[in-house]
Amino acid sequence: MKIIVIISQTQDTEAKISVTPSGDSIDNSAMKWIVNPYDEFAIEEALRVKEKFGGEVTLVSMGPARCVEAIRTGLAMGADSAVHIKDETFEFSDNYAIGKLIANEIKSLGEYDLIFTGFKIIDEESVQVGIQIAEELGVPHVALVSKIIRIDPDQKRIICQKEIDGGHVIVEVPLPALITCPDGMNEPRYASLPGIMKAKKKPMKEVAIDAINLESLGLTKGTVGKEGSRVRTTSIRVPQIERKLKVITGKGNPMVKGDEIKESTRELIRLLREEAKVI
Repeated sequence: MKIIVIISQTQDTEAKISVTPSGDSIDNSAMKWIVNPYDEFAIEEALRVKEKFGGEVTLVSMGPARCVEAIRTGLAMGADSAVHIKDETFEFSDNYAIGKLIANEIKSLGEYDLIFTGFKIIDEESVQVGIQIAEELGVPHVALVSKIIRIDPDQKRIICQKEIDGGHVIVEVPLPALITCPDGMNEPRYASLPGIMKAKKKPMKEVAIDAINLESLGLTKGTVGKEGSRVRTTSIRVPQIERKLKVITGKGNPMVKGDEIKESTRELIRLLREEAKVI
């Protein structure tokens, strides 16, 4: 089976977030970058399908030069090859343009059976890219797949368990299809030392924006990147959390002031409701 995994690079989940002086973007100057966590589940699921049915796994990623780090991580986990759609201006493209560009590159890779990607990208909590790509390719997609029940390569069918509010449903669709993977779908493997060494020798194709016929996609250089984005961020504010501790001392250990149990209880409830605002 030929399997494609769409991955992206995002800010480290433990990084300290600060805003640029312009106030409309995150300051990435000293940021540590990682593979989008949801995409790790997608890579793992693709590798499991390969181990069961054979074939190859190709990673596709779009973004600036630093995205190579995320691609190498995926190759070290066990993917066979990768495609990097590379241009610094892509970093701020909207989901519409990203979907068109990645779908266009997937079409150039020839026939495929399955596409996996993370359920969402954690930087802006976007859940649109995978669905946009499926629409551009004209293939069915199943979102929030917690379990692949069965794949029939001969009949070109896949049966999945899809999560919904309060339960799940079983969905069957023809191949090729696109699957988006949530957390808990599996346990992503760590890249082994031999895998890291092999990753350096695995093929990785780079595609520059100048090599893409944007007009055939209904795009121009003016519609790719920050200036052409259909979504504009006007301002970003990091919430300031104030932690207050109110202690009314009495005899012995700190306590809520009150001579009687009922009076103390009423005072505690008032503080929790009016000041702590937890009830």
